[in-house]
Amino acid sequence: QASNALQELATIATNYDVDGINVHFINDMDSGIGLKSSAQVAQLFSRVKPRGGTNLGRKLELLTSIYMEKIERANKEGGMMQVMQTCKPVNYVIITDGQPTDDVEGPITALAKRLDEGRFSLTQIGLQFLQIGSEPSATDFLQKLDDNLHKTHKVRDIVDCTPYIGGPITADMITKILLGGINRRVDMQDTRGLV
Repeated sequence: QASNALQELATIATNYDVDGINVHFINDMDSGIGLKSSAQVAQLFSRVKPRGGTNLGRKLELLTSIYMEKIERANKEGGMMQVMQTCKPVNYVIITDGQPTDDVEGPITALAKRLDEGRFSLTQIGLQFLQIGSEPSATDFLQKLDDNLHKTHKVRDIVDCTPYIGGPITADMITKILLGGINRRVDMQDTRGLV
């Protein structure tokens, strides 16, 4: 499901972003950077096979820390104008079928605090979780992450979660989820019914 949706999304993304899309896997170091065609995404998915636990927190921390170092360096060198000119805002779409087997709340909270401390744009980083499968404990975990994390830790809200309610994952669905992360007003109208 994820492969097909991302193949279509890669083709669509080239109309809006010349850089294409990046695809990473939780339990594999193989990744695709700047993918612009369905063939590139299919080739990547043919090399990677699902395995292991759901160590989502560790992978999120790795990926977001690289980006945070980039925007913090740009801010230090030239202020917020330099950040806006050299660092595109990013949205991570995390497609997951289960509850993480490691700490996710800690890395996300630390990320939100760094964004707050740096006074970066509210749209600098977004984390959009898309659940595949109907595991009730995963649905509950993701819902709490979306609704409570920013309130509990008094940090900006960078998390949106879309629980699975049936049907295939499509590029259109992922696009709508991304728009919800970019435009908070869309999120306020409740994008949960999109899946």
